[in-house]
Amino acid sequence: MELRNNGKINFIVNIHYNLTQSFTGGCVAMHYLAYLLAKEGHNVYIFCKPEYPHENIHVIKSWRTQRMVGEGINSDEAETRSWESFSYQHSNTVAIYDQDIYGNWFGTHNVVRWLLYNADEKVIGGWGKNDFCFSYGEHENLLSNINKESKSLIAMNFYLDVFKNENRKDRGGFCHILHKHTSTEAKLFVNELNSTNLGRWNDLGCHLYMAEEFNKHEYFLTYDQLSFWPQVAALCGCKVIVMNVKDNPKAYYDYNTTPEEYRLDNPLKKYGVAFGFGDLQHAINTQHLVEDHLKEMDKQNLETVKNFIKFWENKCYG
Repeated sequence: MELRNNGKINFIVNIHYNLTQSFTGGCVAMHYLAYLLAKEGHNVYIFCKPEYPHENIHVIKSWRTQRMVGEGINSDEAETRSWESFSYQHSNTVAIYDQDIYGNWFGTHNVVRWLLYNADEKVIGGWGKNDFCFSYGEHENLLSNINKESKSLIAMNFYLDVFKNENRKDRGGFCHILHKHTSTEAKLFVNELNSTNLGRWNDLGCHLYMAEEFNKHEYFLTYDQLSFWPQVAALCGCKVIVMNVKDNPKAYYDYNTTPEEYRLDNPLKKYGVAFGFGDLQHAINTQHLVEDHLKEMDKQNLETVKNFIKFWENKCYG
């Protein structure tokens, strides 16, 4: 396969799984970024069926060659992959990798490291000195190991047509998701609350299921401090609490982080979301501001994508 040379940029987005195979926040973000880049008229190449189809998105066949259990960076396993041969012009081709990829798989001169989560120091050691870093927002913790200037790049679909407050009178009780950053005492705690575990959301209907549960329950708890779910749970009328507890060693934020500091670092969760139980009144008092705020944030996020494109248009075409 020969990538196009039509006056547009060729963006190779290193995504090999669709959402039926791997429904994670990072996977959603990569697919949505591919769609937004294609929507702006550029050539986009991915390695699986696109979740957001567009005429400018093209698929390069890819397959797993080796599975390695217990060797993943941010998961329990890793893998090696192969793909069909392709060629391209170096001047107008940009490879986009997430923070877990060591090296430059496709050999492009133009390389993006998109920091969706924290990058491992060993992986960073395999990055090129001329690679460009873009982060999923302004989270200082994402940049803690990075000695490069980073620009913001956010591609987030809020599914505003799905997550709506139905104002049900019979709303009640707690729901939660136990995540990779869950407190060691969390299971006992949520059991005491008789909380509904939403952890099987991917098997039970994904976004439609979550919207239903958020409209049924009064409170939503999560231990993932950078999760997508809090802001859309607030859209549905849930009182949302992002947990901040001492016995959570893998948390993104130190226990001494204040709610104000957390919101400054996470503008999406500025309204309708509490950082710890002690901050609950803030979530209640500001819940009515959530929808307009997310609509404004959506505009700002799209602006980061447009700025990303302008950056590479200047690099590739001067």
